Formats: sequence, structure tokens, C-alpha cells
Amino acid sequence: MSIYQDILESIKNDIQNGSLEKGSKLPSIRQLSQTYSCSKDTAQRALLELRYQNYIYAVPKSGYYVLEGRSDSSDKVLLNLNDYNQLAYEDFHLCLDESLAGHQDYLFNYYHEQAGLSELVEALKNRLAADDIYVNADQIVITSGSQQALYILSQMDFGNGGHKILLEQPTYHRMNQLVNRQKLTYETINRGFDGLDLDLLEKYFKSGQIKFFYTISRYSNPLGLSYTAKEKEKLAQLASQYNVYIVEDDYMGDFSDSKNLPIHYYDTHDRIIYIKSFSMALFPGLRLGSVVLPQNLRATFLAHKGLIDYDTNLIMQKALSVYLDNGMFQKNIKKLRDLFQETMARSQETIERANVTLPYQISPRHITWQLPKGLSLEKFKAQTQMRFLESSFISPTSDTYLQIGHEEELKTFLRLLQTID
Repeated sequence: MSIYQDILESIKNDIQNGSLEKGSKLPSIRQLSQTYSCSKDTAQRALLELRYQNYIYAVPKSGYYVLEGRSDSSDKVLLNLNDYNQLAYEDFHLCLDESLAGHQDYLFNYYHEQAGLSELVEALKNRLAADDIYVNADQIVITSGSQQALYILSQMDFGNGGHKILLEQPTYHRMNQLVNRQKLTYETINRGFDGLDLDLLEKYFKSGQIKFFYTISRYSNPLGLSYTAKEKEKLAQLASQYNVYIVEDDYMGDFSDSKNLPIHYYDTHDRIIYIKSFSMALFPGLRLGSVVLPQNLRATFLAHKGLIDYDTNLIMQKALSVYLDNGMFQKNIKKLRDLFQETMARSQETIERANVTLPYQISPRHITWQLPKGLSLEKFKAQTQMRFLESSFISPTSDTYLQIGHEEELKTFLRLLQTID
């Protein structure tokens, strides 16, 4: 057995047999290198592997501590969404415990950093880089969910002369509520199965009235649309050309394949504002989100945020930083992505076997068809032989049928929630 493996197995055994209890501090890299007569690199490599396997976690400028022996659920194959929810809950609960243990300063002392806990900001920077979003730490701001970020952006003066918000339609229902309840000035542009009218978008941008365009780049809500690479490049180019900002809401981006990159990837002139939340990747009750801002908008954004909250929940920020840093997020999100991709592939095969000719989109959670006039769900079922339609959960009535456009241009869509089992 090599020295590296000897260190690895020795610490594992001590954790599993209780010699090293939860929360115990491990010997330093220097102490391990002296004990095992090896280089510091060998000792550090062993600790990094233990961290990846979720036995230990790191505290900056302090050292490594025992997290917990890896549970049997680590290698569990997910069979359904409930399996994932349970796995994510157990892991995050553990991280929450660690954020409370020995960190009384976060509980009983004021920590004023409006942009967010430094450990979480750094962890998010690394996570974003893994998703092809390359930014500096000082561009990231932690918010109390994506809704807070959207509210602040709706209030801001962007300094580009624009006073209107441009919304794709259909879109996230809370974004529609946000502009309507505040009586904000806005315009809309339709985005359907045939894509976005880029010529019309350019006219809006060229008018000089638009301060930002809100869009969901990957697996849009509610139609499940994703831009092509060519469309993303064009969007970034138009934003730069006409000094209009694009707010890219990427709440489903964690479940895209490696070829489906965000618009932010194509931005070379700091015109893309990128919003990431953790409601799908973890659970909706985790009211934490992040926004990546161009440097010239950071101060204005933080000034508005300071009027809403003193600090975003520090305990949850700490727990999320541990969850990201120790590899749990990467491990768990891969399992959920694989589950979604498998479900989408199965749905695709079923639709192809049924020989349905209607236009459709498949997203991780939904299947959406564009229906001709007068075709109801009952008629649709009668024309198909898709077995999953009989067992699929049908979305609430308000979401099952979507109508977009006006009068003669009205389009009807049927939206069903896929059964993930």
C-alpha cells in the first residue's frame, strides 16, 4: 500500500470506528507529512480525496475537520425525484449542522457583508466556472432568492438611458406579477417554438428605451425552450451594439448538457446579468440565489439591496458554502441531471413511437405540445398511443393549456408534467 493510500485508509478507519469524532480537527498537512515521512503534497492529496468523499471539510486558515463517514446514500442510484429530495435533504442537513458547530460568531455577532459571505462567494465562483461562467468574485452578489434579485433589478437605473423592461412571453409568472403590481413600464416579445423574432428584438433595442431584456435561456418557463448557440451569440451581440442589458434567468441551467451553454458565455462586453437560484437543485425553501453583475452596476445593486435586508441569511449561506465546497452539490446534481436526462430520453422515444406530428418541446420536468385550434386533451389522447399520458400527472388547469398571442395569431399549447419514476 502506498503512503497516500495509507493516510487515506487510516483516517477513514479512525472516523468510522469513532476514534475521530464528528467535528474533530485533523492533524495539519505538515504533521501528517512528518508522521508518515512523506511530502506535503502527498498528505494534501490524501486530505483532498477525503474531502471529495465527504469524510472531512475544510475551514479556511484553520484546517480540516471531520464531517461524517460517508453514508450509504452516497452511491445510491436514484429511481425517482423523492430519492433525490431525500438525498439532498440529508446532505444539506449535515452541512447545516456543520455551519452551526463552532461558528457562534455567525449567530451572535454582526457580520456585515452585503454582497454575501466570502466563503460562499468563492465557492460560487468555482461552481460557476464549472458551468462555463467565468467571473471575478466581486461580480457575485448573494440574494434572498432570485425573486429579490429581480425586484432590485426592476428598480434600478441602469445608466443606459432606457426606462422600459422587455419581457419574453410567455415567461415566469412572478416576473409578470412583478412588473404589473409595481405598474412598471414594459414591452413584450413573443418566444414560441419557432424561436424569437431577432429582427423585432433589434428594433426594441435600437429604440433606446429598453434598459434590460428578461429571458430564460435554457428550458424556459413555461414552454421549455432553449436558445441555439447562434441565437445566444446574436443576443449578446445585440446587447453590446445597442447598450441594452440582458437579465439571464438560468434556474434550470444545472440540468443542461455540456453543449448547451448560457448566454453569459458569449458575452464579451459585460451586458449579461446572470441569475442563479438553488430551488430546483436543492429545494424551494432554500431562499438563496446569486446574481453576477457587470462591475458598473454592482454599487447601485448593493445600495438597493441594503434597503431591503441587512444581510442575507448567514447560517444558510454558510451551510450552502459547505455543501458546495465538499463536493456534495457536484455529486448530487449529477445524479439528478442523469435522472432528468434519462426521463427526457424515454419520453422522446415514446413520442417517436407514437408518430405524433405536432410540434413539441421536452424539458427536464415537462412536455409541451403546440396544438391546432380546437384540439382538446381528450382528442389529443385519442390521436396518440403514448402510454405515459395515462399515468402522467396533469398540471393544474391554469397551466395545462397556455394561449399566447392575440386573435388570429393566438397559439395554444398543452403542458404536461412528466412522471419521473
